[in-house]
Amino acid sequence: MRTVIKGGAAIILWAAGSTVWAAGFAVSDKSVSSLGSAFAGMAAQTQDASVVYTNPAAMQHLSGSTLSLGAHSITPQAIYTDRGSNTGGADPGDAGRAKLAPNLYYVTELSPGTRFGLGIYAPFALGLEYDSQWPGRYRSIKSHLTTLNIAPALSWQLTPALSLGGSLDFQYLTAELSQAVDFGAMINPALAGTMDGSQTLSGDSWDTGYSLGLHYAPTERLRLGAAYHSDTRQNIDGTSDFEGVPAPLAGMFTDSAGSTRVHLPESLSLSAAWAAGERLTLLADYTWTAWSRHRDLVVHFANGLPDSTSVYNWHDVGFYSLGASYRLSPSWLLRAGVAYDESPVPDAAHRSPLGPDNDRRWYALGLNYAAGASFSIDAALAYVDVADAAIDSTDALGHTLTGEYSLNGRFVSVQANWRF
Repeated sequence: MRTVIKGGAAIILWAAGSTVWAAGFAVSDKSVSSLGSAFAGMAAQTQDASVVYTNPAAMQHLSGSTLSLGAHSITPQAIYTDRGSNTGGADPGDAGRAKLAPNLYYVTELSPGTRFGLGIYAPFALGLEYDSQWPGRYRSIKSHLTTLNIAPALSWQLTPALSLGGSLDFQYLTAELSQAVDFGAMINPALAGTMDGSQTLSGDSWDTGYSLGLHYAPTERLRLGAAYHSDTRQNIDGTSDFEGVPAPLAGMFTDSAGSTRVHLPESLSLSAAWAAGERLTLLADYTWTAWSRHRDLVVHFANGLPDSTSVYNWHDVGFYSLGASYRLSPSWLLRAGVAYDESPVPDAAHRSPLGPDNDRRWYALGLNYAAGASFSIDAALAYVDVADAAIDSTDALGHTLTGEYSLNGRFVSVQANWRF
């Protein structure tokens, strides 16, 4: 098990860096079985070991031991079209990068009333790369941020209908952000854009959060679930490295240590699964996420440079999904779902090229094939249609970024489940 934890954590951390296709910079690729129904009913169902994330209380309804390994191929598209920025440069093409993102879950029965689980997954990520001469180069060239949760979990059966569960979430964050620096404009406004250099910020940190779950089955047909994932406050220590600093500014823009704080939001999911017939189950979910935690990003430098502040003023959002599953035969289960995912970005002035975002709609299909009592495979396809996202902001040196993003994402996901 120790080898599984170490190997799984290393692979997931490497792979998850550009898989942001939920609102804000949350990652949606944490359960293939839930993806197939657009996450409808995710906290109410007991499908496989991914319940460690979707609702740890639902582990109680898995017998024996279960191991689930998932892999998601995510192809995001982020095409920027300039509408009059004053920085020059050509449109950068597609800044999205296809990526493979895995996750791992394990649940075992400790006693008839107690279960233990372990999840390794990435709850938040950023990952866009632009051409170094695009109009928004003074805001971002590369933005990579990845979090990895290692989550041991327990669940308890309190009554025949009610179970509770929870996990400790040990969260590691690593980030690298780079941008061009207009040193010419700092020396003389007439030299703007003629003496560009670059800055790269990188760092990492650990924090600990927790998750809580409740699963309630008041009748044989109806299951209800609630799952809460706490916020985390990542205090990131790292470095600030400059390149291409002209001689008049060399004494000021020196490489140094740097630090910042990222407040990642809590979320609450409420789900229902209702067996409308022997074969058909109807699913619903509402998830609230407190993105108002992400007010700004302030970077402190050890070399005496003034703090670098980016203001976001994001607001809390809701995710609404409806779906269904249909038992075609003892071996085949079909899934489908749609969802509406609100964006926390308030307006074009607060939209950032680090992770441009807008309201989105999800369309998903999925299936489960059980080869026997001990092995099954899940597969899911999803398309994320994001509303065009305008950006119109000006930085402290007078660089305007005025344009529009065309955004979408495609998921192809598979998951293998073993019961033993």
